[in-house]
Amino acid sequence: MRFRLLDRITQLEPGKRIEAVKQLTQADGYLEDHFPRFPIMPGVLMLEAMYQAAAWLVRKTENFAHSVVMLQDARNIKFSGFVKLGQTLVVTAEIKKQEGGETSLVTQGTVDGRVVASARLTVAVFQLADRFPEWVAGQDYLMRKMRQQFGRVMSGEPEAAVNVGLSMRWLWIDRFVEFVRGERAVAIKNVSLTEEPVSEYLPGFPVLPSSLVMEGLAWAGGILANDQRRFQERTVLAKIKKAVFHRPAFAGDQLRYTAVLEGLEPEGAFIRGTSHIGDELQAEVDIFLAHLGDRFEDVEGDLIDPADMLATLRLWRLYDVGRTASGEPLDVAERLLEGERQAQAVVERDQPIT
Repeated sequence: MRFRLLDRITQLEPGKRIEAVKQLTQADGYLEDHFPRFPIMPGVLMLEAMYQAAAWLVRKTENFAHSVVMLQDARNIKFSGFVKLGQTLVVTAEIKKQEGGETSLVTQGTVDGRVVASARLTVAVFQLADRFPEWVAGQDYLMRKMRQQFGRVMSGEPEAAVNVGLSMRWLWIDRFVEFVRGERAVAIKNVSLTEEPVSEYLPGFPVLPSSLVMEGLAWAGGILANDQRRFQERTVLAKIKKAVFHRPAFAGDQLRYTAVLEGLEPEGAFIRGTSHIGDELQAEVDIFLAHLGDRFEDVEGDLIDPADMLATLRLWRLYDVGRTASGEPLDVAERLLEGERQAQAVVERDQPIT
């Protein structure tokens, strides 16, 4: 995927407001992981769509005067519904204040007239030559690509697919390096040019989208909270009270995500997340993960097969580094082990060794 989250701009008033649409289709490869049994648009991608609409509004308002329009701050992010396969997300952004190099906007996303996401965003504009002179050689290339992308999203012309035959996994951490049950989780994410959201996001300026930093922290926090509840809950990202980004994450950087469990209630978990590059603070995100419970009649069973969940946790080295608060090795939740046994039984039944 090229990480373009808008199909077409349907309304645009420079200096005031923008409206755009995104239809969720099978071509959105992340649906294989989010979630296999209930494919919906990730909350951070709803936020990304709102940011992209805001960025186009700002670029057109200033007639593409700056090479970069970057998310700097996001507040009061709420996810109040789902975007399902075949549905269309309608995104709007309205400028509330412009001062210096910053623009504040109110954004929201709706499906069939019902609000499913909302946020207050602050974006910053700058020239690469001023903020990141080491990347100045790519400034003209970036500007050309941004104008081409704008023309496409204004016309609704679909982009050609890239990397045909490959799919992007929706797994935004590489492995855990520390895990203390009920307290904190530390994971790393290596940023690579081989990832389309990096190489294709801002051509010539290879940064990891801020929304994917939030998703990585949500994954780390979600595993921390679900482990505490023995993986009995169906957990989704519900709110982000605050997200502040202090610097971009470039290709070649290694992000160190720390998720601290600040509260666990029947309704969900409160996570305090930070991202560092070396000793430098890169981002701060306050997250609320909701337990779905029985509140949504159309959500049945596990969001992720327990056997697949266990396999992923092992890939992430969770049980190699994980410990209880008293220092004992982490045990595997019986729910996950039972899922693994059931999956193995199905394979042995359907594909017996002869």
